Amino acid sequence: MTSKLLRKVAFGTAFLLSAGSVSVTSALAQDTRALTENTNLIRGCRQLNESVSVFDNSSLGPVSNRIGTLAAGTRVTLTGAVAVGRAQVFLGSGSLSSVQPVGWLDASKLGPCSSTPPTPTGACFRADQELVVRSGPSTGYGVVAGYNRNDLVVASTNPPTQQTSSDGRRWMQVRIYSGTTGWIARTGTNGLGSNVTPTTCP
Repeated sequence: MTSKLLRKVAFGTAFLLSAGSVSVTSALAQDTRALTENTNLIRGCRQLNESVSVFDNSSLGPVSNRIGTLAAGTRVTLTGAVAVGRAQVFLGSGSLSSVQPVGWLDASKLGPCSSTPPTPTGACFRADQELVVRSGPSTGYGVVAGYNRNDLVVASTNPPTQQTSSDGRRWMQVRIYSGTTGWIARTGTNGLGSNVTPTTCP
């Protein structure tokens, strides 16, 4: 039986470590999901077929472990480390994190690299500040995800689906990881200010 391996990447240098012989002290230590390495996937090119959140662990959560968002059409390079339904990718130039060389994402969002990126189905925005994503369009709903400042925010529809809550906030439905949707406050109370800026979809 093939031994299970972990890939540990430290600023461009890759080492293969036996899962049974090392103590992993990074964010992966909090994950009990079985990790393996598929040597056929190392340095493989994949392209995102929709916007996806990237995490520093293979559990893809909690929200505090989220590194950022990659847009539909983005090409990524696989490290070869995988878990059920998850894949680890190199973060390349460090556009999401200057200190995190790899990240984990939902493997179902990956397709083969092609010459033409897919057209995003939603309108795109940049987060002007840290934003929470709620399960419904008001502050009374629970938090299900979040965005960091300057993250790419992709609306669930184009034009965006929006609702106004009783306090006057305008809420926008967005696509988040695992193919689900949530709601962010696009404005402050009474419709004042703006928390996101429209941008061209990558």
